Amino acid sequence: MQSSYIRLDLAIYDGMRGTLKLTEKSLEFIPRKGKGFTIPVENIKKHSFIKTALTTSTLYVNEIEITVCRAHLWAADISSILNSKSQ
Repeated sequence: MQSSYIRLDLAIYDGMRGTLKLTEKSLEFIPRKGKGFTIPVENIKKHSFIKTALTTSTLYVNEIEITVCRAHLWAADISSILNSKSQ
């Protein structure tokens, strides 16, 4: 069975290109080469974004910096998940 993604897009983390996936349970970066990461939603303590270019922006999750398109939408989706989990 395929997972239900809230958001899925190409991203750059630590110089590696890959795919960033957000589900109800985790935020996951899967690089084309190298080692990625998975952060369970309950472990996300802080998140924010900064618009850095016309088409990309930077998403900050805990202490991790990720370049992605429309980081403001990623941050909003993460906030929605965290708010629904806290209720």
